[in-house]
Amino acid sequence: MRYQHIAVAVFALFSLQAQAADITRQVQQPDSGGGSFVDFGISLVTGKLPLVGFNDREIEDSDDRLNGLHLGIEARLEYKRFFIETIDNSFSNITLGYNASATEKSSVELIVASMFDNIERDDIAGLETITDRDGDISAGIRSSHYFGDSILQVELVSDIANAHNGVSASVQLGHQKQIRNWNVHGLVGLRYFSDSILNHYFGVSADEATASLPAYTADSGFLPLIQLGATKPLSEKWIFRTTAEYARLPDEVVDSPLAQGDVAYTLMAGVYYVFHGQ
Repeated sequence: MRYQHIAVAVFALFSLQAQAADITRQVQQPDSGGGSFVDFGISLVTGKLPLVGFNDREIEDSDDRLNGLHLGIEARLEYKRFFIETIDNSFSNITLGYNASATEKSSVELIVASMFDNIERDDIAGLETITDRDGDISAGIRSSHYFGDSILQVELVSDIANAHNGVSASVQLGHQKQIRNWNVHGLVGLRYFSDSILNHYFGVSADEATASLPAYTADSGFLPLIQLGATKPLSEKWIFRTTAEYARLPDEVVDSPLAQGDVAYTLMAGVYYVFHGQ
């Protein structure tokens, strides 16, 4: 089971040059360093995402908790300064990038990422009038800055696929601490969405509105989040990982008839097989 993850931020131990990756990966496994990797895992997951059409539930069930098994893969493949990555608990689904600048204290990457998948609601009772929403492809910049055991990551991207033509920005800060053979981390973040993004996915046009589904136009909004977690090596190739993630949905989303709550969260725990390249 995969949620549209709210996503997140933060820490990395670095070699001679800072090899930035999605901040979620860095804060969970700082000892992995830079370079390519592939992780396979299975996790027990429980959570809530009260957004109609994002969780394959009927309207009245959209605020219910979801439980299940998640079979996941995390990977980052690098060639010279180019990379492709997919990370659990990241806001982006898949990210392509180019490392434009890397020093011991900072890194700047040019990225192209997909944040939202295609959303289909016309097979949900009561939402037959809602047209499909195209997924996006956004391009921009991601900058990471290192301060001892902490990392600050800033991102700014804009849709280039003509899905919503919106802009998203985030600031994420996290800290990591090694306690015996446990890596414990915490992070906080704030993500901004322009009005064109939120209205594309959560607005209801006059043509789509019905007697039970009022028209709605969304403004821009902010998504605050917090994540806590711990990782423990079980052997040379196996690790145990657990995370808890909480987010308060933007008021501009909560007020939409396509939302059924104001809080999203995920709790997960699982084991992963880890392969690191050079």
